[in-house]
Amino acid sequence: MEMLIHYTGLPKGMDQEEFKLAVANLLEDDGWLTGSGEDENGHYLELELEDERVNPKHCIVAVRGYLCGAGFPSDTALELAGMATNIYG
Repeated sequence: MEMLIHYTGLPKGMDQEEFKLAVANLLEDDGWLTGSGEDENGHYLELELEDERVNPKHCIVAVRGYLCGAGFPSDTALELAGMATNIYG
């Protein structure tokens, strides 16, 4: 299952590489980073979630909790199956 993290900025003191490493460590063997970049709305991180061994809901909740706890901007969103939802909403 593919998931995108859309964000316009990082928390103070964090750089792109730290963010990628933190997400990779969070997912461990349950998913992996497949891409990152910029688009017309800001930045994105593309993840592939393992859905054969583990319920992807657990990964989604873990990523959302990490983003909220790290203090990402209020317009940060997770996109699954083409539908984006705000991490704070």
